[in-house]
Amino acid sequence: MINKVYDFLEKTWEKNSLYLSVLAGIVIGYLYYRGYLVNIRSVTGNIVTFASIVIGVNGVFLTLIITLQESPAFVRLKEIFPDFQHRLYVSLRNQINFGLLVVLISIIINLLPPSPSKYLSSIGVGIWFIFFSLMGVGSFISVKLVTDIIVKNFNFPTRSRRQ
Repeated sequence: MINKVYDFLEKTWEKNSLYLSVLAGIVIGYLYYRGYLVNIRSVTGNIVTFASIVIGVNGVFLTLIITLQESPAFVRLKEIFPDFQHRLYVSLRNQINFGLLVVLISIIINLLPPSPSKYLSSIGVGIWFIFFSLMGVGSFISVKLVTDIIVKNFNFPTRSRRQ
């Protein structure tokens, strides 16, 4: 049952990640504009730390996939799930790119003085959150794909014994 929920969420995210992130960015921008969210600048340091961890872990996963793509386990996975490796590669690459954008935008937010226009600040916070949500939720999907590789690698079909 829980696997069906995870699969549904994964497919929904893969198809609609940009729309869901833009919607989340609009909501966060609106909440910031209305004054419900404060201390965005103080959160950016923690976000940079999180993004750095995501970039590092996904970089290791990406290197591992490139190294192991000709291994018997990956050959077997390609036979069972032909698009699995491509989906994982694209997902990891996107997480690294989104992580770098989050770090860059966070640095810009901290370098610039507070904007006198709350409207422009809200737009900036919304754009920042779009990339953060693309990176954050996408990283969970990437980790799920990597763990699926591990589970599927060790789930060998059983053979009936000859008597």
